[in-house]
Amino acid sequence: MNETIFNLEGKVALVTGGGTGVGASIAMALSKAGAKVALAARRVEKLKETEESIIAQGGVAKSFSLDVSSEENVKKCLDSISKEMDEVDILINNAGTTTVGLLDQTEAEDWDMVINTNLRGPWFLAKEWVRRRKERNLTGGNILNISSINGEAPQKGNGVYCVSKAGLSHLTRQMAIECARYGIRVNTLSPGYMRTDINKEFLDSENGKEFIKRVPMRRYGTADEMTGPVLLLVSDAGSYITGTTLIVDGGHLLSTL
Repeated sequence: MNETIFNLEGKVALVTGGGTGVGASIAMALSKAGAKVALAARRVEKLKETEESIIAQGGVAKSFSLDVSSEENVKKCLDSISKEMDEVDILINNAGTTTVGLLDQTEAEDWDMVINTNLRGPWFLAKEWVRRRKERNLTGGNILNISSINGEAPQKGNGVYCVSKAGLSHLTRQMAIECARYGIRVNTLSPGYMRTDINKEFLDSENGKEFIKRVPMRRYGTADEMTGPVLLLVSDAGSYITGTTLIVDGGHLLSTL
């Protein structure tokens, strides 16, 4: 196999929500493939551990403050990355949030919080990134939206999150059609349940052990298992892939959520 098609040297990648879990793993994978990594989140202190890990392994990384729900903050963040690192070539929309409850019991402010972070935020960040590339006559580039299997199937008690992720997957398809003429590819990666520091307490509990029986592979995924799918979609290895949703869930969607 020609491994150079996965090489990202000379590229700058922006990862939102890259301080923990899947986001941190994605950032590390991009760095190991040769990309310079801009990490962005509301709390910069959460990003520092990932930044330091990348630098310790010989990579280049820098943390930036970003609230994806603020248009002004998005513009300032992209300005700062451009000045300090160069133009972003790969945009990873990973930042997300959730609220638990049935839709008819969800408060409007909770709905707005989830939709603004999980759907409106990625839309505006991608919109602003594409605008800047067109303005600078730059061609090519990648947008990768991190969705979830919850965007492919409903799950009782997790309605707003499911709706936001379903919207994100369709946003991918819409943007892929509109951006193809500029050489920009847009794809979605939809992971199943990945064992991270955030959810391992639940996944290791009795309820978690019962839940795992719904996964045909009879195990949860690990954040590191996102590396291959991510590199496929943002490197030359996936040069003819756009507008698609790649599901990485151990077969979970073949069962029920």
